Amino acid sequence: MSVGILGTGTMGAGIVQVAATAGHEVIACDPSPEALEKARAYVRRGLESFEKKGVVEDTGAAFERVRWTEKMDDFGEGNVEAVIEAVPEKLALKKEILSEIDGILPSDALILTNTSSISITELAAATKRPEKFCGTHFFTPPPLHEGVEIPRGLLTSDETGERVEALIKSFGKTPLVVRKAVPGFVANRFLMPLILEACRLLEEGVGSEAEIDAIMKKGLGFPVGPFEMTDMIGLDVALDVIEYVHKELGESFYTPPRILKEYVRAGKLGRKSGEGFYSY
Repeated sequence: MSVGILGTGTMGAGIVQVAATAGHEVIACDPSPEALEKARAYVRRGLESFEKKGVVEDTGAAFERVRWTEKMDDFGEGNVEAVIEAVPEKLALKKEILSEIDGILPSDALILTNTSSISITELAAATKRPEKFCGTHFFTPPPLHEGVEIPRGLLTSDETGERVEALIKSFGKTPLVVRKAVPGFVANRFLMPLILEACRLLEEGVGSEAEIDAIMKKGLGFPVGPFEMTDMIGLDVALDVIEYVHKELGESFYTPPRILKEYVRAGKLGRKSGEGFYSY
């Protein structure tokens, strides 16, 4: 199957690597030449790392399976059977992009969204094929995580669900079906409260980032601490998810922490910007 990936930031580039490694022909699209160049470097480094570990036999062949483009129209003319949208977690932006994709793809192609919290039903409504629309929530970074959350929309057909599960399995990943799509789905309904509490403890001076992370890792056995995790997924992404869940549920518990908002305003977004709760 030929697969399209729209948006080649951290998540999009990771999904490109996953698909190419699995043997798929990939069209990677981003309107930004700079984003495409960074994604090329990311995928090449990732493939070379996997080759050293014996995961990829031929880095060159896998990289050659990717076609890089700034033009969304390249998804048309029957070139892809599914497009995974991986643009930033902004509702209006996603709806605009998804509507445009819908007008380009052949009628039997799937449209998938790599959202981590937004209603699949609402995003699907931006297209004329809600029955062929579904969520595919990859975890950061996509090449290293086994599972992919699969939240369906109200009108997602069973056939589409089966096709999406088959696609994710073909990537070498495990599809994790969310039977009822709620704000934040399953993973972020657990992760965001952890980040919220960590930020509140930091604001209250209970401990430093490193001290709080150490307690979670050495005391509770977490592989990474909440601040390390937030830096990995991106402070801006975490804030987008928290704000969306807060708006949808109307619960004060999900009120975004001031420190998180201030860091995002200052451009401290985590690993991708070189500084978040830690410096890189």
